Amino acid sequence: MNMDSAMMYLAGVALLLGLITLTLGLVALRRTRRIQSDVDEARRETRMLVNALRNETHAMGSGAIGVGQRLVEVEKRLNQTVERQQEIEQRDPGALPYNYAVRLVEMGASSDDLVKNCGLARAEAELITLVHREVRGVSEEEHYEAVGA
Repeated sequence: MNMDSAMMYLAGVALLLGLITLTLGLVALRRTRRIQSDVDEARRETRMLVNALRNETHAMGSGAIGVGQRLVEVEKRLNQTVERQQEIEQRDPGALPYNYAVRLVEMGASSDDLVKNCGLARAEAELITLVHREVRGVSEEEHYEAVGA
């Protein structure tokens, strides 16, 4: 092999190596661009998810604040109602046995029970049970049939 052909051979090998290097570089560049595109897409999706979570967290916080405010309002109204009830009970202490008697009748107490437990006269006890029966819709005949009179 003479020097010219050796030089041409080396030039051909160098050219071939250059083409292979160029091809590998282009393949690596494509892969790098594809990976960069995937990373950019992942970043966009992550930003969208973070924004969605931020909005949901904000909405939940606002909702919790609203529920808390409503709870405070309900608590205030409950306290006002309790205070009014106490005022009413303190205004007419004579009404307490009647209120207690009505509660007992609602639980099924008889007029005899009211006389014994509330200190009411028999006529008062019978009147309270009669009124309560009428309110509940129990007829007088049904009552007497149940009592056996």
